[in-house]
Amino acid sequence: MSGKSYLIPAVKLSELLEDFYIAVKKTDGSAFLATSLHAVQRGLDRILKNAGADFSISSSTFSSSTRKLKEKLKVLSKAGMSGARSRNVVYFSLSDEEEMWRTGCLGGDSPVALLSTVVTYNSQYLNMRTLQEHADLMFGDIQLLKDSQNRPFFARTGSVKQENRVNTNRACYGQIYHEHSKGHKLCPYCLLYKYMYIHRPPMQMEAKSPFYLTAQKEVNGMANVWYE
Repeated sequence: MSGKSYLIPAVKLSELLEDFYIAVKKTDGSAFLATSLHAVQRGLDRILKNAGADFSISSSTFSSSTRKLKEKLKVLSKAGMSGARSRNVVYFSLSDEEEMWRTGCLGGDSPVALLSTVVTYNSQYLNMRTLQEHADLMFGDIQLLKDSQNRPFFARTGSVKQENRVNTNRACYGQIYHEHSKGHKLCPYCLLYKYMYIHRPPMQMEAKSPFYLTAQKEVNGMANVWYE
């Protein structure tokens, strides 16, 4: 897909996506997991939206290509390539996500909304595709680093699990930079920072502390600690 794919008429793009979903493979020739292929669809939809396209590949115009995708996902799942450790997996479309932002289910104004947003962004930007990956995540697995231009970013390095390995090369499974094109309230970096360093209890900032904590049911408006 080129940066100008949104110039292709929607109907033609749907036809191209049909072929893409059926034939796409990794560079080594192996098939994608079902969860990864679905993430590709959401990524393409996000690219179109950011490019100013006036349609979504999850709309009815793309029903044919969406049907091909669902058929491919079923084939992959039957072949044991679902990529999920649980059958209780729910996929959200871009329009679903926008509605959750609008209604306050996502955002940084409450403990539950912030936690939900962090889970969403970790899946999107840090390549966390399964429930087990989220369940195993530790505080030290996501690090605040700086690139060669001294720009801060978060990276999922899995450093806690690698600390006893002989090879000390740091793996990186995804990065989160500042993104203020839609305002700081939607910035994945700012919201992750808020969760990790502002509203988290200090005793849960150890490397081996569980990353996801329980949101407090009642929080004083002036209280900094939102989780336990």
